[in-house]
Amino acid sequence: MSGTEIRNAIVLVIDQLGANLLGAYGSTLFETPNFNRLAAESLLFDQAIAASPYLMQAYDQLWGNSKGKNWLETIGEAGGSPVLLSDDSELLTHDSSKYFDRILPLEEWNNDRPADGMEQTELAHFFAQAAQAITSLENGSCLWLHSRGLSGAWDAPLELRNHLANSEDPEPPQWCEPPSGWFDPENDDPDQLLSYQQVCAAQVTLIDDFLGVVLDLLETGLGESTLLCLMSPRGYPLGEHGIVGSDASHDFERCHGESLHVPMMIRTPDRTEYASLRNLRSGSLVQPVLVTQLLQDWFSGDQLMQQTLRHFAFRLPEKDKEITWTRSGDVNAMHTHAWKLIVEGDRTCLFVKPDDRWEVNDVSRRCPSIVESMENVMSDLTVSGDILWPDGYELSAELADRQE
Repeated sequence: MSGTEIRNAIVLVIDQLGANLLGAYGSTLFETPNFNRLAAESLLFDQAIAASPYLMQAYDQLWGNSKGKNWLETIGEAGGSPVLLSDDSELLTHDSSKYFDRILPLEEWNNDRPADGMEQTELAHFFAQAAQAITSLENGSCLWLHSRGLSGAWDAPLELRNHLANSEDPEPPQWCEPPSGWFDPENDDPDQLLSYQQVCAAQVTLIDDFLGVVLDLLETGLGESTLLCLMSPRGYPLGEHGIVGSDASHDFERCHGESLHVPMMIRTPDRTEYASLRNLRSGSLVQPVLVTQLLQDWFSGDQLMQQTLRHFAFRLPEKDKEITWTRSGDVNAMHTHAWKLIVEGDRTCLFVKPDDRWEVNDVSRRCPSIVESMENVMSDLTVSGDILWPDGYELSAELADRQE
C-alpha cells in the first residue's frame, strides 16, 4: 500500500445472528431496514456456512492459519494495522489476538433487566464505542469489531418488545438472560417459545438500528476509502430442531441451518470502479474465512480484491469444487450444493439441498449411497486441527449437482 493512498477496512462481526433472522435473506418476521440497506450496497453471499457453532472454534478458522504465516501478519507487512474492539472477554484470550497491533479497551456492560431506553442497552454501549473507533480511523487501519450480539444480554426495552408483539400475543417477558436449553413441542408450552421469539426480534431490531449508525458514518466520506465486511460466526437456534441457544449438550442439533447459515455482506468503497459490485448476490458455497482473503487482497492492492469479488459475483457457482465443513464437538457436517450430511458416530442425517431449506426431511435411509460417498469425502479431505482446507478437491457429479 502506497504511503499516500488511504485504505481502511471495517469488519463488523455480530455473534449468533443467523441469516434466517434478516429480511435480506427472506425473513418476514419483522423489519430489518438497515440490513436491507446494506444488502443493496453490497455483494451478499447467500450460502455462507459457519465453521462451528462454538465461538472459539469458529474463530480458529477466522483468525488461525494452518498454512503458515498468520493473515494478520500479512496485512501488517502490506501496510495495514489490525485493531480489535470486542465486548467478549473470552475472544480476547484467543491465541491469534496477539497479532493485533492494538486492542481497544471496552468496559463490560451487564444489564439484568430490560433497559429503560435503547441508548442504555449493551448493544448501544458497544456501538457507541465502535462509532468512536470508526471516526478515529487512521490510514491503513483494519478495524475488527466483534459484538456479543445475541450471546449478550437480551435487554431491549419493554416498550420495543411490546411494539413488536401482536395484539393477541401474551405480554412479552422481562428477563434478559439469553435462553438456552431443550424445547419439546409436544410437551412444552408454545407460549414459552413465542416469548423467546418476541425478545429475539427486539434484539435484532436494536442491532438493525445501530447498524444504521455505522452506515451513516460511511456516508460522511469514510466510505470512499473503506471496505466494510459484515458477518456472523454462528446463528441462534430458537427451537427449530428442539434446541434453543447455545446448549452444548446437543451438538448434533446445533449443526442444522439455523445455527450454521450466517449472513455475510461485503460493501466495497464508494468509488466508480466498484459500482458494479453493489446490490449483487453470490450463490457460491463459502465460509466466513473468505473475509480474511478479501482483507489480504484489499491491503495488498484493490485490483486483487476486485478480482476476487468479481469471481464470486459474476460466475455460476463451481458446484463440483465448493464444499463447506462444520465441526461441533464430535459431530461433523458437510455441505455441497446438492446435499447436506450430519454425522456423529453411527448417527446420520441427510438433507436434499437447496429444496429442504429448513432441514426437516431426513433422507439418509433412502439414499445410503450418497451417505457413503459423503463420508468418504470427509475421510479424504485434509484436516489440520479444527480447520478444513478442501482446496482443489473435486466432487463427483452425484454429490455436486443432484440429478432429478
